[in-house]
Amino acid sequence: MSAPSAPSAPSATPSRSGPGVLESHLTTIDPATQPDAWAVAAYRLGVALTESASEDPQATVQRALTLFMRAASLLDAGRAPLEHARIVNASGAAWRSIGDAARAVDAFRTAAQLMEGRAREVELGSALSNLGLALLENGDPHSAVATFERARMVLRPSFPLAGQSGLTRSDDNHGEQQRAFAAVALNLAQALLAIHSQSVAAGESTRAEHSLAPAFAAVADGLSVVEAASAPLQFGMLEHMQGLLWMEEREFTVARRSFGRSLDVFTRSTFPFQHAIASFNRARAAESLGELGPALLDYEAAAQVFDPRLHRSQWLEAASRLTDLENRLRVDAPTTQRHDHIVATIAGANSVDRANLLRERLTRLLGAAPMPQQSEFAMYFSAVQRLSDRDIQVADGLLRQTIEILMELPEVLLENALLGLLVAHATLTPETREEADRRLDRAIQELLMGPQRMRMRDILYAAGWERP
Repeated sequence: MSAPSAPSAPSATPSRSGPGVLESHLTTIDPATQPDAWAVAAYRLGVALTESASEDPQATVQRALTLFMRAASLLDAGRAPLEHARIVNASGAAWRSIGDAARAVDAFRTAAQLMEGRAREVELGSALSNLGLALLENGDPHSAVATFERARMVLRPSFPLAGQSGLTRSDDNHGEQQRAFAAVALNLAQALLAIHSQSVAAGESTRAEHSLAPAFAAVADGLSVVEAASAPLQFGMLEHMQGLLWMEEREFTVARRSFGRSLDVFTRSTFPFQHAIASFNRARAAESLGELGPALLDYEAAAQVFDPRLHRSQWLEAASRLTDLENRLRVDAPTTQRHDHIVATIAGANSVDRANLLRERLTRLLGAAPMPQQSEFAMYFSAVQRLSDRDIQVADGLLRQTIEILMELPEVLLENALLGLLVAHATLTPETREEADRRLDRAIQELLMGPQRMRMRDILYAAGWERP
């Protein structure tokens, strides 16, 4: 630490121990005889509390704020300015987490002022970025833009841009700064979009100062220093923001491509919430282009991934859009079901996209319980069977590709898929069912090797299937 009188003062990266451990540690320290040590422990406990899940978030944050207040009084700005700034910065994050943007602004502004000339660029830039976000949430996007611009100047990297020779993205001395710079560029673009939206609402959208060009430039600035492999969150968020900007410009084809690039890194398993948001917005772009099948797939993905307990408003909007789109599709084809449109969209894609669509759809089902999985597969395979009435070659190819991808995934999904397939076959006439069973048996025989083939047939035989 920079202050010699407080060698154990708060660091920029507080301990990641759980609140319980830190609470116990705090009780072992006497603030009267060890004020600095107590302040450090209280700061770390406060940070852990604000980052932890709680049944009463408001009470938890208030407890953290009480700790921060006392810690800041012990490590005051006169004796330990940088340490005091870190505590105040943490209190700003706590105020912001409970929606008190005004107090968050005051705290972040104080922290940033104290960090000037004392903190590392990354720490000062992050405090300024926090201030900008609080200003934006407090309804002052113009001040937010100025603050983000200042943060961008502080954080502007002195290393090669993405794709250039020199230091690599994984360099420990620069990776943190690159990610922080990209995050500020994203926040700046967000603030500029907010100003643009305000101008549109006020009928000023044609004025040059309300152009989205600066927002596009901010996104490009961020993308120039990060890559998907080394900074997937920042890369994905920047591509997603670029998609939102193109949506505002009504350039839906380009927007859809940007959302697609964000989804390349925002997979369901690694970034589920971001995956659902990007899927929803890609669906909006596809729907705006009149491509209703792809839109249906993405709305469905968003509705399935959003947790209605945690993201109720987003889940309701995705489910509502999905229902509305289904109703629109029924106007032209009253007897066609959702899965018919889904299967037609997957079957109509090129081989690479078809495999990706299937793999994503099947992987998403891993989070469902057995009966919903079987029900979903029954509807899917019924739609594949109905497709065979129109184009048996395409339907057969889709069946085979589905089997190949299922063999890559956990066996429990394969079992439920086959049980769902048998439910679908049970609805067919005897003649049609026999032909469907023959195509299934032929696919198993030609696609799979010994152990896989035996395992699949064992599952089918156990469920009562008779080989044709």
